[in-house]
Amino acid sequence: MKPLIYAHRGDSHHFPENTLAAFYAARDLRCDGIEFDVHATADGELVIIHDYDLSRTTTGVGLVHERDLAYVRGLDAGSWFGNGFEGERVPLLSDVLALENLKFELEVKGLPTRVLVDGIAREVQRMDVVDRVKFTSFHLAALGQLQQLLPAAQFGLFSPVRRPWMSDHLYEQVVTETAIGGRFDVVHIPSRHLHLFDVNSLHERGLLVQTANPETSQELELAADRGVDSICTDDPAAAIRRMRK
Repeated sequence: MKPLIYAHRGDSHHFPENTLAAFYAARDLRCDGIEFDVHATADGELVIIHDYDLSRTTTGVGLVHERDLAYVRGLDAGSWFGNGFEGERVPLLSDVLALENLKFELEVKGLPTRVLVDGIAREVQRMDVVDRVKFTSFHLAALGQLQQLLPAAQFGLFSPVRRPWMSDHLYEQVVTETAIGGRFDVVHIPSRHLHLFDVNSLHERGLLVQTANPETSQELELAADRGVDSICTDDPAAAIRRMRK
């Protein structure tokens, strides 16, 4: 089985991240899925953007959760990336979940309020895509709430930080038991740490393995050799060339 390819914030190597242009490009490449970040605006609407602050990837200023939808949707989210992308907008969650033939890796990124959590669950159910969604977040309490609301969905654990005093073996044990204890389905391992893990052992414990953001051909080769289940990357075209040749 070849690993699934998720486009990190869409095809963000060639298009402005977390825009419909980047997501359409990932779909055109026949990626298996797309990864994106969800925030709630001040008036409770759900939008797709990575940063809490608007200034890096849009023409706006301020925090997403302190601006209303009309303000956020009026911003240009493409011109920062390069000529030809002017006019790209910050998408709505409903815009993205309407895309066909894709799996969704949805990172809960905004303030972890019940407005955000309940809104995400409601929208996923309304769009009837529960079976295509995997949730991730550093907001573990928000993920726990979503597990209660959407028990049929997949949940991915970002690997805990490896402390300097941890041996390779101990680090793998900590990650594994954290995932199992938290009822996660998938362990997300940064590519730089993948060599520390026995992927077969994780599979034997009932966990899927995703490697995140391989930056070199050697890291892609390692992912293939270790038998990971999925790869999340800024440059999905390079991953597809390697994994599907």
